[in-house]
Amino acid sequence: MVAGNDYTCNILVGRNYLSYAVCGTTSSVICVLKHYYFKDKVIGKKDFQEILGDPFMNQISQFKVAIDTPKSMLIPNELFIESEKEKYFKVLFDFGADETIYTQQLTGNKTAIFSLKRSTLSFLETLLPELQVYDANSCLLNAYPSLLFNDTMHTFFLNVKDDSASMSIYHKKELQFHQVYAESAPADLLYYVSSYAHQCALSNENMLILLLGEGPALQETQTLLSRYYSHLKFCGRIQQLQYPETLYAQPVHAFFNLFSLVTCA
Repeated sequence: MVAGNDYTCNILVGRNYLSYAVCGTTSSVICVLKHYYFKDKVIGKKDFQEILGDPFMNQISQFKVAIDTPKSMLIPNELFIESEKEKYFKVLFDFGADETIYTQQLTGNKTAIFSLKRSTLSFLETLLPELQVYDANSCLLNAYPSLLFNDTMHTFFLNVKDDSASMSIYHKKELQFHQVYAESAPADLLYYVSSYAHQCALSNENMLILLLGEGPALQETQTLLSRYYSHLKFCGRIQQLQYPETLYAQPVHAFFNLFSLVTCA
């Protein structure tokens, strides 16, 4: 990083992890990449302060934070009314008095609705100036189309975390299905994939499954699904970004979640 330059820090936060990537505000070059995994511990305010208290953060002019929350939903733009967002949200989720609802515009004429705790947002705003808040799943949905290359197959994206997962399915570059699951054991994900395939009468040859995520659950999922599905692999990198040399020692799917935030406007 060069003193005097403007940088954006892109931060992805989950229950037990925090990752961030720093890039030039007007460039696609990733300058710094960090990942912190807390395994069975829930990340707390002290962890945030220690991680983001590095002196080089003083060079950051903009912060983008994506929260990995299971409480998010999609509404087609033609049905979305801003003043009704709370009603939409309450159809699927409980809405506590300490929560605030946010919206995020997605490609493909869709709007995401998600919630954050007010205390979490207030803490982040005091810690990070010029803060923009995003839904991590929505950032993924904006990035997935760049990896679609086969119009004849249904492409399943499985984003696997320790305590949650999402499945997003595309056909002919159109999103057909998206769901966030609290149950994310490999056997659960096998059930979700096979159930959708059965309902839509999809054969093995008509399905491509792309896996992404960090943590041990991802490899376990890959091992199980590979017994039943032949077109299964880890997703690739977002090509529009320029990565540090050290990243190329990592698997191609590494930090796709984080880099999808980098590309979100």
